[in-house]
Amino acid sequence: MMNKLLSTVILLGTINFLIGQNLPINFENGLVSTSTFIDFDGGIATVLTNPNPSGSNSSNKVAKIVRNGGATWSGSKIILSSNLDFSMKNIIRMKVYTTAPVGTIIKFKLEGLTSSIERDAQTTLSNEWEELSWDFTGEPSRFNTLVFMFDYGNIGNGSANSTFLFDDIQQVFGGYQLNLPVTFQDNTINYTTTDFGGNISQMVVDPVNANNNVIKVVKPTTAATWAGTTIGTPAGFLSNIPLSLSSSIMTVRVWSPSSGTPIRLKVEDSSDPTHTCETETNTSINGGWETITFDFKNQAPGTELLSIGLGFGWTYNMASIFFNFGTDGSSAGEKTYYFDDVWFGSPPNTVNLEECIWNNNKQNVIVFPNPSKENINIQTLNYIGIVETQLFDLLGNNIINSCSRNLSIKDLKKGVYILRISYDSNLSEIKIIKN
Repeated sequence: MMNKLLSTVILLGTINFLIGQNLPINFENGLVSTSTFIDFDGGIATVLTNPNPSGSNSSNKVAKIVRNGGATWSGSKIILSSNLDFSMKNIIRMKVYTTAPVGTIIKFKLEGLTSSIERDAQTTLSNEWEELSWDFTGEPSRFNTLVFMFDYGNIGNGSANSTFLFDDIQQVFGGYQLNLPVTFQDNTINYTTTDFGGNISQMVVDPVNANNNVIKVVKPTTAATWAGTTIGTPAGFLSNIPLSLSSSIMTVRVWSPSSGTPIRLKVEDSSDPTHTCETETNTSINGGWETITFDFKNQAPGTELLSIGLGFGWTYNMASIFFNFGTDGSSAGEKTYYFDDVWFGSPPNTVNLEECIWNNNKQNVIVFPNPSKENINIQTLNYIGIVETQLFDLLGNNIINSCSRNLSIKDLKKGVYILRISYDSNLSEIKIIKN
């Protein structure tokens, strides 16, 4: 009798295990349904028709969790058919929609037979779909259960703010992408950012230029004076930043709601946080993009001289940016900033690229299609003469020189390029994306 009972338990457990799926999960094929979820402590999960097909998620089917009473950790889980492997794809991404306040904690827990791990992310949007990420770099391949805990730390009340939609759970590459320059334009790269001190950052579409990706940084009221964002993972860049006394400049394009905002840039050795160098510059534009130059020979007060660090043989392979450094969120109020185009040295052009696009409109210059796989065309609506073009990669190398209005880019690698267009005493520069 005992053997029969044991066999039944094993069989039920096996059936429960087999209904799970491997990542990615998008709820479209019916393989993951309401019955796949295992609810616990006040969380109720269902699969349903997307009630908010908008923004970044117009798919037909999504999952929903409603938290109503129970525990502060209530949620639901899915058992996968095999263990997750983080040896290469070390980031889990998931789209989330909720009306809960910005900053709501979404805890992603992984469970195995004998252990578990947890990672937190915070929402940066409300009443909109957004994609959140959890970094599991270096974790072993012994976890086969996804545990979803929304608004972790609070007891749900069944309201709209205790209701969460989620979709498109997938593993992606991460943590390898960063070598300078960083432009956030390669869609095959997971441009990880690492927040500290209360900052909340994510990659978004440029609010000025829909063809450009940037990093949005929210410094909430709970943020510390030193709240910042590391550009990449705590492992730093793949290569050291080649700082020297003769080459000590980095540039970052930033957007701040007000001028006079102190922006600090810090470089350090990811393996030794005592080896650092910091410099600071104030913004000069209200609510607009500008390229800020950071010279590490002009160190921030109270920080180590670059010459001292170099003299000791220090190397730097990690960079972090701090908006409104020295002022906490409660004093300043919640503020939103953006940054893009992180360069060692100066970029190959000193013209604000978004300003160039705006100028193109005034100069009646059109470049299409952009992005493109094979060819780009240049049209000057009020000029029919010769047009000179130069195409540069992001290292400033001149790749193409032409007098043609049609350029073939089919042999170029995927990525971002800069097209310089000269005609009739006019000069324009535009980001070109080869996909």
